[in-house]
Amino acid sequence: MAGSKKKKKSKRQTRAKSAPKRVATKKSPKKSTKPTTKAWSAAKVAPKKKMTARRPPRRAPPQGPPQPPKAFAEKVRDCDAGTGIWFIVAGSVEHAVIQRRGSNGAVVIRTDAGVTEVVPLSNLFETADEARAARYR
Repeated sequence: MAGSKKKKKSKRQTRAKSAPKRVATKKSPKKSTKPTTKAWSAAKVAPKKKMTARRPPRRAPPQGPPQPPKAFAEKVRDCDAGTGIWFIVAGSVEHAVIQRRGSNGAVVIRTDAGVTEVVPLSNLFETADEARAARYR
């Protein structure tokens, strides 16, 4: 069976045939969404305006001298929120911050532990040493 061998197909025969070429239809050009820009020429630019003399800006009215910072006694008397104080509770000295004014000479404070308490003004001190000294009076 000498003639039973199959012939190899050439590359052209084994390739898949491509789709037939389509004739391009003429379409109108697409309109761009961007506005067209014109080239500016130097002749169309308006001449610059001449600068006129400007008035200097007005000064702010004088406010007087700055107020001096309050003393601790004034802060406690005014119940300024956020003022750090020391107070005596159950025989020990604790640190806290003033929150607001209470009733009848008392102040609402928040301790460092996060507890809110009402304390008389006579139990508030500027330093821990003052509070310790007051314990023994």
